[in-house]
Amino acid sequence: MLALFAIHSSNRFVHVTEVERGLACDCRCAVCGEPVIARQGDVREHHFAHSSNAQPCTSSYESDLHRFAKRVIVEAGGLVVPVNAAAARALGLGDDLGPRILLTCAGIEEEVVVGDRRPDLLATTTAGVSVAIEIAYSSFCDFQKRQDYENLRLPVLEIDLRVFTPTAFDVALVKHVLLKDLACKSWLWPERLEAAELNPEPPADPPSVPAPQRQFLPEEIVKVRGRWISVKELPSGDIAIKVVRYDPDVVSVVRTVARQHSGQYRGAYFSWVIPRFRAEAARAQLRAIAAGV
Repeated sequence: MLALFAIHSSNRFVHVTEVERGLACDCRCAVCGEPVIARQGDVREHHFAHSSNAQPCTSSYESDLHRFAKRVIVEAGGLVVPVNAAAARALGLGDDLGPRILLTCAGIEEEVVVGDRRPDLLATTTAGVSVAIEIAYSSFCDFQKRQDYENLRLPVLEIDLRVFTPTAFDVALVKHVLLKDLACKSWLWPERLEAAELNPEPPADPPSVPAPQRQFLPEEIVKVRGRWISVKELPSGDIAIKVVRYDPDVVSVVRTVARQHSGQYRGAYFSWVIPRFRAEAARAQLRAIAAGV
């Protein structure tokens, strides 16, 4: 694959369209460190090439996209985020549920270990609240990762950049989506406030019976080729799908659907967990298969 990113002499990780043409780009290969040329002709896709004409170094576009996105957010010092009631409470924003700028007071750190997690970025708001930021392209936060963040009580924002493929990368648009747009951003935790969190003060006369335990939401059964597929919505909004009675052909169908919707396999439960932002699309696809559409 053509190299779209390099290291500028200022030590910034840059896209080929951000620099001058040819050796004037003043960049080096992000993998081997050799000086590179910014090829910005009218025929081939713009890319970096080794000044020695050596073969391009192997790199991961997804890793490069992550690195570029982190640079943009760190340099900006903050970004616009969606705010629901739960997020507003966690971030100390009061009753204002409009979009807000997530400002930092202690900087934004990259790849900081927090518990068992290492978010792409760890920001600190002006209210002193730590916020994890995850950049997603093909790999999204799975159920376990979201559960870990919830256990840490660490707000985590996921930014979906899947539309920016190597051939559909526009620096200005990527920056706009990262810093100002809301459509591609979602809170993985907190999603909602539990009843106890809405009223943290204990009542004067506590009830004599224990509070009800958190319950799973209803289960749907989809029948494919005579076999039942369980589609169970989890309290997080994710869905878990699995074949109730083993059938290799139907297992293959479930696996294919799950992978198309960023699913993660949970071997302990023989099920695939689909993130909530793809849950309805996955349900619809299973129903269509069951109906023979």
